[in-house]
Order: sequence, then C-alpha cells, then structure tokens
Amino acid sequence: MKFALYLILALLLAPGLAFSGTIKGATIFSGEGHPLAMHKTGKYKRACGSEVPNETLIIDNKRLKNVVLSLHGKNLKSTTGEYHLDQKKCRYEPHVLAMPVDSELKIHTSDPVNHNIHTYSFDNDPINIMFIPNQEAYSQDMEEAEIIKVECDLHSWMTAWVVVTPNSYFAISSDDGSYEVPDVPPGKYKLTAWHETLGSLTKDVNIKDGTVRINFDFLEVPQQEARK
Repeated sequence: MKFALYLILALLLAPGLAFSGTIKGATIFSGEGHPLAMHKTGKYKRACGSEVPNETLIIDNKRLKNVVLSLHGKNLKSTTGEYHLDQKKCRYEPHVLAMPVDSELKIHTSDPVNHNIHTYSFDNDPINIMFIPNQEAYSQDMEEAEIIKVECDLHSWMTAWVVVTPNSYFAISSDDGSYEVPDVPPGKYKLTAWHETLGSLTKDVNIKDGTVRINFDFLEVPQQEARK
C-alpha cells in the first residue's frame, strides 16, 4: 500500500507530467444572420463555373464557422509545422488558415487557370506572385504573429485569411461553431476569438486540470469594432 502511494506521488511530481486542461466551446452570432449571395464569376465562368460561394460569413442556426480562437499568455510553446493553402476551383482552400509563428506556409494551385496570389502583411514579408497551371508550391516561413488577408489580383472574389498565432494553442470553429484547444498548461490566459467580418472578442480563462467551457457571441462586438 505504501509502495503504491509513493509511486503515485512520484508520478505526480515527476518533471514534464504537470496537469493540463482543455478549452471547449462554441462561437455564435445570436443576431439576424442571412446566407450571403454567391459570387458571380462573369467572363471567367468557363474556367471557374458561373458562381463561387461567398465564405466571408457562414452562419448555420446561429452557429458561426471560421472563427479563429487563439490563446495569449506566458509560457505557451509553439510547435512549428507545415501549413497548406490551395487555389482550387477559383477559391482558396481553406478560406481561413491558422498556423503558429515560425511555421512554413506552402501555397499550391490545383486550377487549370492562372492566379496571382497577393498577401497584405506588415510584419511578415508580403507575397505577390503569379501561379500558372501545374506550378510547384511556393513556400515561405511566417516569422511574426499577425492576421494576413489574401487576395487574387486576377479574380476579385477570391479572398482568404492566414492567421499567424503566437503559439500552438489555437483552433478554428467548425461548421457547427464548436472548437477545442487541448493540452493547455495550467495558468491564467487571454482567449481571443476573431472573425473576418464580425471583429474580435477576448475573455479571461483560468486553466486547471480538466475542461473549461467558453462560448463567444459575436453580437457582443461593438459595431465600430466589427467595421475595422
């Protein structure tokens, strides 16, 4: 009995075995939300189809998709990786991409037509290059945390966002508005929820062992903030 107790204490006190928590929740817009009209492609319809979805605001039964949740605070590590953005059927896929700082962004094209990808960034080197069919992927390290708008100079409806986060504790809300940030070390942090159209909200979070539920309603964003 004493041996088992000592073993448990040893495991609890061992380096690297600190408790961690999980943040779960949902992102919603409880106001009036209506489906957005499709983008008309006009003279490009032969290559792109006559219509392309408008993904700037996707709400289903008040549940909000494509919200980036990012955690801010001390001692939050960043695990770098490789993240992919494709040009497919004359749209960017995914429409919203999140990646931790110092990770590699790889841009591809799967389309049989030309595109000119153009990123609007200030802290990272901007990208402004032409893609032709079957071109090899273009790679760039994103060294600073910032929110970057992506456009195509040839097709005005093509937009996307690359959100470079300061660490690896982030998530993007799914079709039903749900999100999950796992394995968060204990501590007090700020959790920010950002949406390209509706603005951003920030809440305090205290992580212990277990799950913390935090929901965001973007109706709470001041309208002057949402228009920035």
